[in-house]
Amino acid sequence: MKKLKLAFSLNLLPMLIIIKNIEVGNPFVEKYYSDFFYLFISEKLRLMTGWISIPIGDLLYLFMIISLIYFIFFGIKSNKNILLNLGSSAFVFIFLFYVLWGLNYKRIPIKDHLEISGDFEKSELITFTENIIDTINKKHVFLFKNDSVRPINKYSFKQNVEISKNNFDKLEEKIPIIKSDYKNISVKKSLFSLPLTYMGFSGYINPFTNEANINYKIPSTSLIFVINHEIAHQLGIASEKDANFISYLMLISSDDEYLKYCGLSYALRLCLNELSKFDYEKYKYLLQRINKGIIKDFVEINKFWKNYEGKIEEVSKKSYDIYLKQNNIQSGIKNYNESISLILKYKFQANE
Repeated sequence: MKKLKLAFSLNLLPMLIIIKNIEVGNPFVEKYYSDFFYLFISEKLRLMTGWISIPIGDLLYLFMIISLIYFIFFGIKSNKNILLNLGSSAFVFIFLFYVLWGLNYKRIPIKDHLEISGDFEKSELITFTENIIDTINKKHVFLFKNDSVRPINKYSFKQNVEISKNNFDKLEEKIPIIKSDYKNISVKKSLFSLPLTYMGFSGYINPFTNEANINYKIPSTSLIFVINHEIAHQLGIASEKDANFISYLMLISSDDEYLKYCGLSYALRLCLNELSKFDYEKYKYLLQRINKGIIKDFVEINKFWKNYEGKIEEVSKKSYDIYLKQNNIQSGIKNYNESISLILKYKFQANE
């Protein structure tokens, strides 16, 4: 056992160097890992974990945290092979992470699959924002009968998950990167929802169990987008930008009118945020054209996250930023908001 631990420890750094130097867009990873091995193993993991409502991945992380605390406070004095144990444990953890999910960071990005290139123009952003305001205003009144009523999510958590699953039947025709039916649902309420809230996260995929663990404390109108985002991760979309784009497409392609509204709402918030950087006067003008009920929802969502801002979020976001950059996402945590370019270019290229 000691020789095995030594071998793992000595190979930790070489393994990290090899993984770091695998370029994004690697066709071998795409064909043999993401489109073959990963689809098989992820489906089997969800088969094993999806039947029980308790998030197994949360319990696994809790066990790991308790074990680490025990080792730090009690194990160091009695253990002469500290570095050996830490090194071998880190090797196994990182190896399993990349084998079970993490190599998807190296696959071909969605923009290359869809042949989307170039940056969007300011005029494209304004035109799209104006169109989406007209569309979402009508959808809002249709669903909630009054332009001043704040939108509500009338579905239960289970219904949100079930409706989201049904969206994938159509999506494969639009997005070639989606290669598999979404079988064996494994989307759960996270036991760590309160800590996740303080950390500033709405959910996460557990790479070791392939569960999508959702922060159920977030505003209900944000819930459906987060569920679809995490399902995209389950299907092997690692980039946050690409997962947001997939979630957006899933929602606006849905037969359910509320899900369509949620997709439009996400895109509108993204567009407004981007427009405020380019043309603040135009941003203020367009803001006045949006139904009051929609604005109320945006304000409440912002208030929710403001209430939990602090050092915990700051450290968490910084750590995740480093993690993303380590996995060749050069923009780090900003990657979340970069789906705007995919949405705009996909829309305009589709209209050409």
